[in-house]
Amino acid sequence: MTQCCVPGCFNKSGSKQQSNLSFYRFPCEKREKRKWLKLIRRENFTPNCNSRVCSWHFPQGKAAGPTRFAWNNGKSFQFPDDHNPVRKKKKKEQVPAIGENQSEISDEPHHSNNAATQTDTASSTSSSQSLLVLEIQNDMLRIENEKLKKQVEKQKQTFSFSQISDNPERVQYYTGLPDAASVLFLEALLSRFDLKYHSDWTVQMMPLIDQLFLTLVKLKLNFGHEDLSIRFNCSRGTVTNIFTTIVSALYDILYVGMLENKIPSRAKNQTSLPDCFQPFPNCRIVLDCTEVSVCNTERLDTQSHLYSQYKGRTTLKALIGVAPNGVITFVSNLYGGSASDKAITADCGVLQHLQPGDMVIADKGFTIRDILPEGVSLNIPSFLTNGQFTQEEVNNNRKISCARIHVERSIQRLKVFSILHHIPYQLKKNINKILKACVCLTNLQTPILREIE
Repeated sequence: MTQCCVPGCFNKSGSKQQSNLSFYRFPCEKREKRKWLKLIRRENFTPNCNSRVCSWHFPQGKAAGPTRFAWNNGKSFQFPDDHNPVRKKKKKEQVPAIGENQSEISDEPHHSNNAATQTDTASSTSSSQSLLVLEIQNDMLRIENEKLKKQVEKQKQTFSFSQISDNPERVQYYTGLPDAASVLFLEALLSRFDLKYHSDWTVQMMPLIDQLFLTLVKLKLNFGHEDLSIRFNCSRGTVTNIFTTIVSALYDILYVGMLENKIPSRAKNQTSLPDCFQPFPNCRIVLDCTEVSVCNTERLDTQSHLYSQYKGRTTLKALIGVAPNGVITFVSNLYGGSASDKAITADCGVLQHLQPGDMVIADKGFTIRDILPEGVSLNIPSFLTNGQFTQEEVNNNRKISCARIHVERSIQRLKVFSILHHIPYQLKKNINKILKACVCLTNLQTPILREIE
């Protein structure tokens, strides 16, 4: 059982009436410890590891130090009671000097007066102690009430962008974007866009910045809808409504408005051509495919269409095109995982943007030379035919690998958005919009390659 070491304080731990009290150790810092010792007015006292001061003496919190004591209680705190006013003690009147006539007073009345005085003193002391106990209990109830209010406020708090906006590392962790300015840029675009909510009812309980933040958190970390509903203090239906609406808006603004059918020309690529592309100045685009895991289906014919021999599971597959400077400039719709690279390239429409004189760099799997438009060249690594590469083939393969590495780095950045690791069943209808929105968000990250001086 711990007892408060302040003189005149009898608070102890374990008491039912004082169960809300806390008992604080003396601070380790010498200056602060001397301050506490001076305030509690206990002479010749050296606190040890078991010395405690109860929380009743800290009305302003532990950091402010002990400031309330029985000897100055009336100065700092007053608890008036209109029904039972506390009478102040009257000063004892000075007893007049005993004269000749008074000397004859017998001893018996004198003893009676002393007893009455002692009774009044004891009654006054008891009343003062009762008042002190009531003040302590009243203050403890006030502290408990404040704690309960803080708990209620904490339960009402929701996860919001304002809580992380001043920390770039947290912004990048939760959104996949480099800083708060990028998120605010997207909010400015959305504020000018006519949002048509998926569920035909407008979300008014949450500001637009937090609706965007919820969507980015879903794309980046792929939290479940139940998890997001708890974090943002809303229903699962609201999460679905917000996510579907904002993703569709980002698709329309960023992809349809800025990226679709806008593959840069050779001349534009040459203004930011990295050193590793100097051997390929006519390169228009670097192609590669990426796959996204999906749930199995009940129909066998559909499941066989989705099954990828390369991944060994059911997947969806998309073609990604990257400019020489590392920016993603083309993304196809998603196809079944069983589709070949050549079949996707022929069907997705990327070849329609190529012009005579353009060069396409790709991996060995892209045997697309026969389907390229006239005048468009293909540069892929050489196949091993005679058991050993020639020195020219080795040098060419090395140059192609140095150039192709940027498309793989761009795809790796795209996969930072965890929603593309495995597409939930309920999002399959919007998967193309989700993929293309993530591609546009990837382009908002810091550049892969430094700017050409």
